Amino acid sequence: MGRPLALLGAVVGCCVLAATALAGKRQQLQHVTVFSDSVGAALNWDSAAKRIVKHGDRLLLELHPCGRLVQVGCITPPPPSVLGTVRALGRKLGPNVVIFVGYNDDPATYRHGLPIVLKALWKRGVQHVLWLTLRAVNKQYVDINHAIFAIEQKWRPTMTVLDWNHYSATHRSWYASDGIHMSGVGAVAFATYLHRSLKRLGLTGPIS
Repeated sequence: MGRPLALLGAVVGCCVLAATALAGKRQQLQHVTVFSDSVGAALNWDSAAKRIVKHGDRLLLELHPCGRLVQVGCITPPPPSVLGTVRALGRKLGPNVVIFVGYNDDPATYRHGLPIVLKALWKRGVQHVLWLTLRAVNKQYVDINHAIFAIEQKWRPTMTVLDWNHYSATHRSWYASDGIHMSGVGAVAFATYLHRSLKRLGLTGPIS
């Protein structure tokens, strides 16, 4: 009787360990890296907004005032570009990336940099890129939005455009007097929009 009982105990023990490992794996959340300049940096200073966008994800925030896409930022000391940070982080980026920059960029430089950044992300294992449009309060931002939509055609399904410009166009209370930076209400609305978009695309919650 001793040996069969010992074998049974070993089997039960293995099953428990396997179940525990599986449960731990199920709890692992999606990994999302968010790039933005001072506009999206509202996620850092508004605790409610940050809590919303973090719900159900392991979040890495790369939010740099005066940040740019492929050039270093426009303040001293200059913050790194999105491209520079992508190269520095490498595989630490994770599979899902959100990009919301352009308010400090020249449209021609931005358009040229789009495929460079997308290729750099793809080479480092990124599988989904969510790219937000800018609030088009002047021609510079309109041109950048056109460039974003144009390149999406070539990078589907890896790249998905989230049209924040259209979504937020009629909500003046979401913005400060410059029409770009967000109020507290705007920060929460932005975080909610971003979280819902991630969830709709299956990029939030436990990894399946």
